[in-house]
Amino acid sequence: MGVAVGLAGALLLVAAATARVVSSVFGGGGGGGCVGAVYPDAYATHETRATTAGATSPVCAEVPVGGWIRPVVGEAGSGFRTGDRPGHDGVDIMAARGTVVRAASGGIVVRVRCNVGGDSWEPAGGPMPCDSDGYPGLGGCGWYAEIRHPGDVVTRYCHLIRQPAVTVGELVTAGQPIGYVGSSGNSSGPHLHYEAHEGYPATEDNAVDPIPFMRRKGVSL
Repeated sequence: MGVAVGLAGALLLVAAATARVVSSVFGGGGGGGCVGAVYPDAYATHETRATTAGATSPVCAEVPVGGWIRPVVGEAGSGFRTGDRPGHDGVDIMAARGTVVRAASGGIVVRVRCNVGGDSWEPAGGPMPCDSDGYPGLGGCGWYAEIRHPGDVVTRYCHLIRQPAVTVGELVTAGQPIGYVGSSGNSSGPHLHYEAHEGYPATEDNAVDPIPFMRRKGVSL
């Protein structure tokens, strides 16, 4: 009971902080802003779902009060659960290696993992299997992080170039850097695999298409 109340209180603090802070970062809400370079589809095969188991960019817009932003500047590629990729639970955003990945909104970090080949590990403080580029067919999200937002919304950020720059339990605000674009895990090129989940914990069943989800938040991917 005490843990649940504590987490709920933390999320309320995040919501209040996000409502007070208007940060100048790239990729702000409102649907406009930066457009990154166009890259080909970063995948050659279906991605294995994650389980329990950089470069600078110009300032483009302000984060709206209490709002959401694009997590990375880039072009949306492979989409959510398409006909040829029914197991793809997010959208791929093509961006150059090392591009900053930012929290899409305020929340609390609930997972930081290395996920490849059907296995998943917490950071061990030393070399990890996700520290190098992956390849199609390897499976997994590589280095990834999850953020729980008010209302039990969860966002997931996959294929980071190295261990995320945040830790479990850390409170983050919209636009805060959390990592860098890479190609770890089941990937054939640098990109961010971005997921949105309407429910906690994040599961296959509560994954939703990030494009209309973000559009409802006033942000165009």
